[in-house]
Amino acid sequence: MTVLEENFSVTGKSLSGKTTVNMKLYKLNRTVLSIKNNSSQFLNGLTSNNLDASRNAFLNIHGRIIAVFDQIKINDNEFWVIVETPFVEGLLQHLERYRQLSKSEIEKLNTHVYFDLDSETASASDALVVIPQKAGNLIISDGEMESTVSEKEFTFFRLKNNIPFHGIDYTNEFVLNVSGEDIVSFDKGCFLGQEQVSKVHNRSSQTQQLVVKYKNECSEQEREKMTSKTPDSDSGRILGFVFI
Repeated sequence: MTVLEENFSVTGKSLSGKTTVNMKLYKLNRTVLSIKNNSSQFLNGLTSNNLDASRNAFLNIHGRIIAVFDQIKINDNEFWVIVETPFVEGLLQHLERYRQLSKSEIEKLNTHVYFDLDSETASASDALVVIPQKAGNLIISDGEMESTVSEKEFTFFRLKNNIPFHGIDYTNEFVLNVSGEDIVSFDKGCFLGQEQVSKVHNRSSQTQQLVVKYKNECSEQEREKMTSKTPDSDSGRILGFVFI
């Protein structure tokens, strides 16, 4: 595995199963796609954020989300995009005609993806790729690692750090309703869906916004639509994501 150190860090051991002590890991249901041949040009015209950002999104012509993903530049010819597995096939179908025009190649990699809640990493080998997140790190490994965090604990971590997940907290919503901070660039130039995104950003405002909210502070309608509902470990009150 060849990587560029300025783009991401490398740590841990995957094939041996040895990992850094005290790492709080949660295994994610994500697939890594390798995109080669004209990869920068291919992605730049189809995604909502700059290619040097860690998060990005594929949108349709209406600015609605097809897939939100993490991205990393491997070299001048290759990018990796890390996508929620249930959305991979739909994304590949969406990309196929553009792939043919650009003559790019897309390959599913046989890797495992984990979230490190504590960002506790240490240099050991080049078997793991670590991508910084809003909180914690995303870890890509070519071998199995031990998942040490429960689903409940990880969900509470996501709520406290405002990290909604595609397929759990939103699906094909208009991208600015979910996030305009970490997956959209308003100065990168044209991309698929850019016209609708710019129109809303410049001339009006989104009709709703995904936020973290306590259940007892929600209306009845909001309570019914809350996702990732989890008790706050400090207060015991229920937290969740909701569109307001």
